[in-house]
Amino acid sequence: MGAISEAMAAEARLRGVTIDCDAEVAKLMVRDGRATGVVLRDGREIAARAVAANVNPKLLFLDLIEPQQVEPDFLDRMKHYRCASATLRMNVALSALPDFACLPAAGAHHQSGIIMAPSLAYMEKAWFDARSGDMAGQPIVEMLIPSTVDDTLAPKGSHVASLFCQHFNPVLAAEKNWDDLREAAADRVIDTVNRFAPNFRASVLGRATLTPLDLERRFGLTGGDIFHGALALDQLFSARPLLGNANYRMPLAGLYLCGAGAHPGGGVTGLPGHNAAREIVRDFRRGRVRR
Repeated sequence: MGAISEAMAAEARLRGVTIDCDAEVAKLMVRDGRATGVVLRDGREIAARAVAANVNPKLLFLDLIEPQQVEPDFLDRMKHYRCASATLRMNVALSALPDFACLPAAGAHHQSGIIMAPSLAYMEKAWFDARSGDMAGQPIVEMLIPSTVDDTLAPKGSHVASLFCQHFNPVLAAEKNWDDLREAAADRVIDTVNRFAPNFRASVLGRATLTPLDLERRFGLTGGDIFHGALALDQLFSARPLLGNANYRMPLAGLYLCGAGAHPGGGVTGLPGHNAAREIVRDFRRGRVRR
């Protein structure tokens, strides 16, 4: 996924696009019901004829836009837009490949997505554990080992792996917080993988853990939701993000939604961005965007 982003960025730069990865947006500039640019956290203002927002729509309208700029009905509906994800991410450095009990030794499976969720009952219990407490006793773990296809990512003989883990409740009881539970959660993930690959725990050289709270604080993923909103029937298709606003055009002229909070939702498809770009081009051609 990182390589896809880099390839897109390289092509964009060839076409004259400026990309600034150290420019946190503090708020959207609005004048006469139209988005006119953004204000950065350092106070800089960037004017624009159109703004394409690739952030959670709840973050966009509740944190980055002054409430008086948006119709009360729309704002009220956005407050009820559901964002929460019981996911945790871990990146680990390994001294050896995981040696899976069901398929020992190195093989093609190490170059694939590896999901540790042996039954529907296993997945159901993980969900109920988190629902009734803070995390699954035995999480669902999806592992990718990118160093098996790109040997520049780790020294010879070593590897790096990315673990996508479920279920970890983003909303904890008042006396608990994810900063205190982070290491216990990481240990639980490692213990779970070790059940399937008995050499795993001993092979871990280092680890970095992102709890649902970390995902929100570091990446702006409200509720730790990597999909920018629940992928439920009432928040999909013509209702994504809200009924009446599913054509990538937001209720402020010149403001477009191009991320996973727009149809068709999350996943590495590029479709929300592609579709939003198509509508922006159409509006430019029709004169709906001021020049």
